[in-house]
Amino acid sequence: MSTETPETKNPYQARREAISRAISTWQQGDGSDSGHELDDATALEDCLLDEGLALMPRSTGHGKWVVEVDGQRAPIAPGSDRPVGLLDAEEAAELFLTLSAADEYAEHQPTVRPATEMEFKTALANHLFGGVA
Repeated sequence: MSTETPETKNPYQARREAISRAISTWQQGDGSDSGHELDDATALEDCLLDEGLALMPRSTGHGKWVVEVDGQRAPIAPGSDRPVGLLDAEEAAELFLTLSAADEYAEHQPTVRPATEMEFKTALANHLFGGVA
């Protein structure tokens, strides 16, 4: 019976390793030096996605996010009229990936953006005062 316990990886270290693999793959590329920065950015983003990483804009001071589909707040559940509220980064990323995977033909464009100061204040007031601000 072995007394060795498997070493658990720090999630930050695992993320750094995934980023390193994505950058290495991107740097190897296809060997063509096209000079198109947009193509390079798309290729890097594809490599990051292949490693299970998604780019998000920098958070605002309060760290809340809004997920939108075609410019409107994403629904709280499929078929619902009620929009989702402000989300933490992990929740926003999960919702974005769920919406992207559910849209098989890419008919809609989900996006994640930082919540504005006014959205944050409104959500806080709704929480504190029951929707009456």
